[in-house]
Amino acid sequence: MIKTLLRKIAPPNGFLLFKEAFFCMLFSFLVVAIVAIIGLNLSFFNPFKNAFKDFSYLDLYYAEKLNDDNFDLNDKIVLVNIDRLNRKEIADLLDEVQKHKPKVIGLDVIFKEKTDPVWDNFLANKLKNDAFVFAYAIFGDKEIETHSSISNTEGNKGYSNFNFNKESIVIRNFQGIMDKDTQTLVSFPVLVAQKYLQNNWLSRHEFFLKKERPINYTGNRDNFLILERKDIVDQETMPFLKDKIILVGYLGNENNYIYDIEDKHYTPMNKKFVGKSPPDTFGLIIHANIIQMLLTNNYITIVPNWVLVLLTILLTFVGLAYFIYLNKRQLASYILRLNLVQLLFIAIFTWISLLFFKNGILFKITVITAVVVFSLGLIGYYKKLSHYLYKKYKWEGYFYHD
Repeated sequence: MIKTLLRKIAPPNGFLLFKEAFFCMLFSFLVVAIVAIIGLNLSFFNPFKNAFKDFSYLDLYYAEKLNDDNFDLNDKIVLVNIDRLNRKEIADLLDEVQKHKPKVIGLDVIFKEKTDPVWDNFLANKLKNDAFVFAYAIFGDKEIETHSSISNTEGNKGYSNFNFNKESIVIRNFQGIMDKDTQTLVSFPVLVAQKYLQNNWLSRHEFFLKKERPINYTGNRDNFLILERKDIVDQETMPFLKDKIILVGYLGNENNYIYDIEDKHYTPMNKKFVGKSPPDTFGLIIHANIIQMLLTNNYITIVPNWVLVLLTILLTFVGLAYFIYLNKRQLASYILRLNLVQLLFIAIFTWISLLFFKNGILFKITVITAVVVFSLGLIGYYKKLSHYLYKKYKWEGYFYHD
């Protein structure tokens, strides 16, 4: 029995088998690289790339998570909608908000130009509270910010860009801190969280946030308290606003926001994760999710690339060794087993990745599954190459040897 087990673990010509698996792996990696380069450079493949580049199987997790009835209303962040208010109405609204003494007021509105001097001055007088954090936008080398005559935002402003990847349509990641020339720029949600936490803000976050990080979405529009102008103006007491984070920005008309796409973005919370519907989430709600993640230190841990590379090499090598052995010893069941294993491999790794993601770990399996499954499918072609090398150069391997 022990001999039989050893033979299964290390079959006859074991060295040749592992040698063959190694060279088959190199062959498959070369083919994968060639296919990838062709796919990236031929316009013929553009429709396929565009169809799948914004899809992630991890969106399945958010589809399940955000339909869970156990979600609670966020108790630290309150959203205030400016809809289509003019500057006077916004000034009145901000004045009322300040009366209830929130700890931080994040203003995700840019008053780029001067309009009416009277109302601009009226608005400017309402923006002198130290509780304010102002947003600005970065477009290439330009910064679009509130006009200096309305508010001097220096030292109290954060960029509203989520990330700087032009190919990114679905907002899955954000970059909290960016070094530009001699400056260190801080994003709007990070500045809001810093101001709210004050001494409880951990300095290690600053190094951590200089790279793009996945956003841990914890809620959509239904998970945040949203107040309209009529809910705030002329209200005598609103004690629940005291010491809270108030985010002021555009959330559309309260009755027709579903059909409004202004300042809306695609996110993993989109109910149609295959074949996207119109943009699903307002920028202010994305900022709120990022701030919530920062306040709770609830980051998503990313499995390092070196681990993914090692796993890819190891699984490819083991899979090739097994199926090269099977190809020579049990050819009748080879094709059936190969197809079953490829299918099960994809299903199991997708399940593992979702399980990890559910526990706050981003385990990217796309490259691993693609390389392993594709490599196993190349064994037949490699066998023909091995036969050619044996006949012409007497190159010995597991398939052909003296």
